[in-house]
Amino acid sequence: MSTDRPGAVPASRLAGFAAIGLAELNGQAALLKRLERKYVLDPAALDGLFDVLRFSHTVLEIDGLRSHGYQSRYYDTPDLLCFRAHNQGRANRFKLRIRRYEDSGLAFCELKEKTRVAATAKSRVPLSDPSDLGDDFGGLLGRIRQIAGAAADRRFLPTLDVGYRRITLFDARDQTRVTIDTGLSFGHATEPGVHQSTASVIVEVKSARPMSLTDRLLRDAGLRPQAQMSKYCIGLLACGLWTGASRFGANHRRLDCQPVAPAALLVAAAGVAA
Repeated sequence: MSTDRPGAVPASRLAGFAAIGLAELNGQAALLKRLERKYVLDPAALDGLFDVLRFSHTVLEIDGLRSHGYQSRYYDTPDLLCFRAHNQGRANRFKLRIRRYEDSGLAFCELKEKTRVAATAKSRVPLSDPSDLGDDFGGLLGRIRQIAGAAADRRFLPTLDVGYRRITLFDARDQTRVTIDTGLSFGHATEPGVHQSTASVIVEVKSARPMSLTDRLLRDAGLRPQAQMSKYCIGLLACGLWTGASRFGANHRRLDCQPVAPAALLVAAAGVAA
Protein backbone atom coordinates (compact mmCIF):
# COMPACT_ATOMS: atom_id res chain seq x y z
CA MET A 1 0.00 0.00 0.00
CA SER A 2 1.14 3.56 -0.59
CA THR A 3 -0.98 5.23 2.08
CA ASP A 4 1.22 7.00 4.64
CA ARG A 5 0.53 6.57 8.30
CA PRO A 6 0.32 10.10 9.75
CA GLY A 7 3.84 11.30 10.56
CA ALA A 8 5.54 8.45 8.69
CA VAL A 9 8.89 9.08 6.98
CA PRO A 10 8.74 8.33 3.24
CA ALA A 11 11.04 5.51 2.22
CA SER A 12 12.75 7.80 -0.30
CA ARG A 13 14.30 9.78 2.57
CA LEU A 14 16.13 6.63 3.71
CA ALA A 15 17.38 5.57 0.28
CA GLY A 16 20.92 6.81 0.98
CA PHE A 17 21.47 4.34 3.83
CA ALA A 18 22.95 0.88 3.43
CA ALA A 19 20.69 -1.80 4.92
CA ILE A 20 21.28 -4.15 7.84
CA GLY A 21 19.12 -7.19 8.62
CA LEU A 22 17.51 -7.92 11.97
CA ALA A 23 19.67 -10.96 12.79
CA GLU A 24 22.87 -9.05 12.03
CA LEU A 25 21.72 -6.03 14.03
CA ASN A 26 20.82 -8.13 17.05
CA GLY A 27 24.11 -9.99 16.80
CA GLN A 28 26.12 -6.77 16.84
CA ALA A 29 24.10 -4.58 19.19
CA ALA A 30 21.80 -6.32 21.65
CA LEU A 31 22.17 -3.29 23.96
CA LEU A 32 19.87 -4.64 26.62
CA LYS A 33 21.86 -2.58 29.14
CA ARG A 34 22.58 0.90 27.90
CA LEU A 35 22.53 4.64 28.39
CA GLU A 36 19.63 6.40 26.68
CA ARG A 37 19.13 9.97 25.53
CA LYS A 38 15.81 11.13 24.06
CA TYR A 39 15.23 14.20 21.89
CA VAL A 40 12.06 15.78 20.48
CA LEU A 41 12.41 17.03 16.90
CA ASP A 42 10.34 18.75 14.30
CA PRO A 43 9.93 16.21 11.46
CA ALA A 44 11.56 18.65 9.04
CA ALA A 45 14.83 18.38 11.01
CA LEU A 46 15.24 14.72 10.04
CA ASP A 47 16.51 15.52 6.54
CA GLY A 48 19.65 17.22 7.83
CA LEU A 49 20.25 14.42 10.31
CA PHE A 50 19.89 11.73 7.63
CA ASP A 51 22.24 13.59 5.29
CA VAL A 52 25.07 13.15 7.80
CA LEU A 53 24.28 9.79 9.38
CA ARG A 54 23.92 7.91 6.08
CA PHE A 55 27.72 7.86 5.75
CA SER A 56 28.28 6.11 9.10
CA HIS A 57 25.02 4.33 9.96
CA THR A 58 23.04 1.49 8.44
CA VAL A 59 19.25 1.26 8.55
CA LEU A 60 17.31 -1.78 9.70
CA GLU A 61 15.47 -3.34 6.77
CA ILE A 62 12.99 -6.23 7.12
CA ASP A 63 11.21 -7.63 4.06
CA GLY A 64 12.01 -4.46 2.14
CA LEU A 65 10.59 -2.15 4.85
CA ARG A 66 12.71 0.44 6.64
CA SER A 67 9.96 1.78 8.89
CA HIS A 68 8.27 -0.70 11.22
CA GLY A 69 5.09 -0.70 13.28
CA TYR A 70 5.27 -1.19 17.04
CA GLN A 71 2.42 -1.76 19.49
CA SER A 72 3.06 -1.78 23.24
CA ARG A 73 0.57 -2.51 26.02
CA TYR A 74 1.71 -1.28 29.42
CA TYR A 75 0.65 -2.86 32.70
CA ASP A 76 0.37 -1.08 36.02
CA THR A 77 -1.43 -1.40 39.34
CA PRO A 78 -4.85 0.28 39.82
CA ASP A 79 -3.11 3.13 41.70
CA LEU A 80 -0.37 3.41 39.03
CA LEU A 81 2.60 2.17 41.03
CA CYS A 82 4.97 2.25 38.03
CA PHE A 83 3.86 5.68 36.86
CA ARG A 84 4.15 7.21 40.32
CA ALA A 85 7.70 5.88 40.72
CA HIS A 86 8.64 7.63 37.46
CA ASN A 87 6.69 10.77 38.28
CA GLN A 88 8.46 11.04 41.62
CA GLY A 89 11.87 10.40 40.06
CA ARG A 90 12.67 7.39 42.19
CA ALA A 91 16.16 6.03 41.64
CA ASN A 92 15.07 2.44 40.98
CA ARG A 93 11.92 2.02 38.94
CA PHE A 94 10.48 -0.16 36.21
CA LYS A 95 7.88 -0.50 33.48
CA LEU A 96 6.15 -3.71 32.42
CA ARG A 97 4.79 -4.14 28.91
CA ILE A 98 3.94 -6.47 26.08
CA ARG A 99 5.54 -5.31 22.86
CA ARG A 100 4.29 -6.54 19.51
CA TYR A 101 6.14 -6.02 16.24
CA GLU A 102 3.43 -5.48 13.64
CA ASP A 103 5.41 -6.50 10.57
CA SER A 104 6.72 -9.81 11.95
CA GLY A 105 3.93 -10.67 14.41
CA LEU A 106 6.52 -11.38 17.13
CA ALA A 107 5.63 -10.42 20.70
CA PHE A 108 7.63 -10.15 23.93
CA CYS A 109 6.97 -9.48 27.57
CA GLU A 110 9.46 -6.79 28.57
CA LEU A 111 10.64 -5.46 31.91
CA LYS A 112 12.45 -2.14 31.56
CA GLU A 113 14.42 -0.99 34.60
CA LYS A 114 16.10 2.29 35.46
CA THR A 115 18.85 2.14 38.07
CA ARG A 116 20.59 4.57 40.38
CA VAL A 117 23.50 4.96 37.96
CA ALA A 118 21.12 6.11 35.16
CA ALA A 119 21.65 2.99 33.08
CA THR A 120 18.65 1.25 31.55
CA ALA A 121 18.38 -2.53 31.55
CA LYS A 122 15.77 -4.50 29.64
CA SER A 123 14.77 -8.11 30.21
CA ARG A 124 12.40 -9.79 27.78
CA VAL A 125 10.90 -13.15 27.00
CA PRO A 126 9.04 -14.21 23.84
CA LEU A 127 5.29 -14.77 24.03
CA SER A 128 3.38 -17.19 21.85
CA ASP A 129 0.09 -15.60 22.95
CA PRO A 130 0.37 -11.80 23.52
CA SER A 131 -3.08 -11.77 25.13
CA ASP A 132 -1.94 -14.02 28.00
CA LEU A 133 0.73 -12.52 30.23
CA GLY A 134 0.32 -15.24 32.84
CA ASP A 135 0.55 -14.91 36.61
CA ASP A 136 4.34 -14.73 36.49
CA PHE A 137 4.49 -12.02 33.78
CA GLY A 138 6.18 -14.24 31.25
CA GLY A 139 8.63 -15.50 33.88
CA LEU A 140 9.73 -12.01 34.97
CA LEU A 141 7.95 -11.94 38.33
CA GLY A 142 11.10 -12.90 40.24
CA ARG A 143 12.97 -9.88 38.93
CA ILE A 144 10.00 -7.59 39.61
CA ARG A 145 10.02 -8.78 43.22
CA GLN A 146 13.71 -7.89 43.49
CA ILE A 147 12.92 -4.35 42.36
CA ALA A 148 9.54 -3.68 43.97
CA GLY A 149 9.47 -6.06 46.94
CA ALA A 150 6.01 -6.91 48.23
CA ALA A 151 4.44 -4.48 45.73
CA ALA A 152 5.22 -7.00 42.99
CA ASP A 153 2.41 -9.20 44.26
CA ARG A 154 -0.23 -6.56 43.61
CA ARG A 155 -2.51 -6.75 40.57
CA PHE A 156 -0.96 -5.47 37.36
CA LEU A 157 -3.65 -4.63 34.81
CA PRO A 158 -3.64 -3.50 31.17
CA THR A 159 -3.38 0.28 31.42
CA LEU A 160 -2.18 1.99 28.24
CA ASP A 161 -1.65 1.14 24.57
CA VAL A 162 1.08 2.95 22.64
CA GLY A 163 1.64 2.69 18.89
CA TYR A 164 4.14 4.24 16.48
CA ARG A 165 6.37 3.56 13.49
CA ARG A 166 10.09 3.21 14.11
CA ILE A 167 13.21 3.65 12.01
CA THR A 168 16.32 2.05 13.48
CA LEU A 169 19.83 3.23 12.56
CA PHE A 170 23.03 1.55 13.69
CA ASP A 171 26.65 2.72 13.89
CA ALA A 172 28.82 -0.38 14.09
CA ARG A 173 31.95 1.56 15.00
CA ASP A 174 30.79 2.75 18.40
CA GLN A 175 27.88 0.31 18.84
CA THR A 176 25.24 3.04 18.87
CA ARG A 177 21.62 2.43 17.99
CA VAL A 178 19.42 5.37 17.02
CA THR A 179 15.64 4.98 16.87
CA ILE A 180 13.26 7.50 15.30
CA ASP A 181 9.61 7.18 16.31
CA THR A 182 6.86 8.83 14.27
CA GLY A 183 3.06 8.83 14.30
CA LEU A 184 2.79 8.30 18.06
CA SER A 185 -0.63 7.24 19.33
CA PHE A 186 -1.88 6.65 22.87
CA GLY A 187 -5.03 4.90 23.99
CA HIS A 188 -6.61 3.51 27.16
CA ALA A 189 -5.97 -0.24 27.16
CA THR A 190 -9.60 -1.19 27.89
CA GLU A 191 -11.67 1.78 26.64
CA PRO A 192 -12.12 3.46 23.23
CA GLY A 193 -10.45 6.71 22.33
CA VAL A 194 -6.99 7.53 20.95
CA HIS A 195 -4.74 10.59 21.05
CA GLN A 196 -2.05 11.05 18.41
CA SER A 197 1.00 13.25 17.88
CA THR A 198 2.08 13.99 14.31
CA ALA A 199 3.82 17.33 14.94
CA SER A 200 6.95 15.86 16.55
CA VAL A 201 9.21 12.84 16.36
CA ILE A 202 11.17 11.23 19.17
CA VAL A 203 14.80 10.39 18.51
CA GLU A 204 16.39 8.04 21.02
CA VAL A 205 20.11 7.29 21.17
CA LYS A 206 21.09 4.04 22.88
CA SER A 207 24.75 3.33 23.57
CA ALA A 208 27.21 2.19 26.19
CA ARG A 209 28.77 5.66 26.19
CA PRO A 210 27.16 9.02 27.00
CA MET A 211 27.97 10.76 23.69
CA SER A 212 27.66 9.73 20.04
CA LEU A 213 27.73 11.40 16.62
CA THR A 214 23.95 11.77 16.72
CA ASP A 215 24.13 13.45 20.14
CA ARG A 216 26.74 15.88 18.87
CA LEU A 217 24.71 16.75 15.76
CA LEU A 218 21.54 17.34 17.77
CA ARG A 219 23.31 19.40 20.41
CA ASP A 220 25.02 21.50 17.73
CA ALA A 221 21.50 22.19 16.43
CA GLY A 222 20.53 23.51 19.85
CA LEU A 223 18.65 20.43 21.06
CA ARG A 224 19.13 18.84 24.45
CA PRO A 225 18.13 15.43 25.80
CA GLN A 226 14.72 15.36 27.44
CA ALA A 227 14.92 13.67 30.83
CA GLN A 228 11.14 13.41 31.23
CA MET A 229 10.39 11.62 27.96
CA SER A 230 8.56 8.40 28.82
CA LYS A 231 5.95 7.37 26.25
CA TYR A 232 4.04 5.53 28.96
CA CYS A 233 3.93 8.48 31.35
CA ILE A 234 3.10 11.03 28.63
CA GLY A 235 0.42 8.70 27.28
CA LEU A 236 -1.31 8.58 30.67
CA LEU A 237 -1.48 12.38 30.63
CA ALA A 238 -2.68 12.47 27.02
CA CYS A 239 -5.53 10.05 27.75
CA GLY A 240 -6.52 11.75 31.00
CA LEU A 241 -5.58 8.75 33.12
CA TRP A 242 -3.45 11.01 35.33
CA THR A 243 -4.62 14.55 36.04
CA GLY A 244 -2.38 15.52 38.94
CA ALA A 245 0.95 17.33 38.95
CA SER A 246 3.50 15.70 36.65
CA ARG A 247 7.12 16.23 35.70
CA PHE A 248 6.14 14.98 32.20
CA GLY A 249 3.77 17.88 31.53
CA ALA A 250 6.19 19.96 29.43
CA ASN A 251 6.93 17.12 27.02
CA HIS A 252 3.24 16.20 26.89
CA ARG A 253 2.55 19.73 25.67
CA ARG A 254 5.52 19.59 23.29
CA LEU A 255 4.17 16.46 21.59
CA ASP A 256 0.78 18.18 21.17
CA CYS A 257 -1.31 15.00 21.31
CA GLN A 258 -4.76 15.42 19.76
CA PRO A 259 -7.87 13.18 19.81
CA VAL A 260 -8.24 11.09 16.66
CA ALA A 261 -11.61 10.42 15.03
CA PRO A 262 -12.37 6.70 14.53
CA ALA A 263 -12.19 6.93 10.71
CA ALA A 264 -8.80 8.66 10.84
CA LEU A 265 -7.56 6.03 13.27
CA LEU A 266 -8.46 3.22 10.88
CA VAL A 267 -6.49 4.88 8.09
CA ALA A 268 -3.51 5.37 10.41
CA ALA A 269 -3.56 1.75 11.53
CA ALA A 270 -3.63 0.47 7.95
CA GLY A 271 -1.03 2.81 6.51
CA VAL A 272 2.66 2.13 5.88
CA ALA A 273 5.38 4.47 4.72
CA ALA A 274 5.46 4.88 0.95
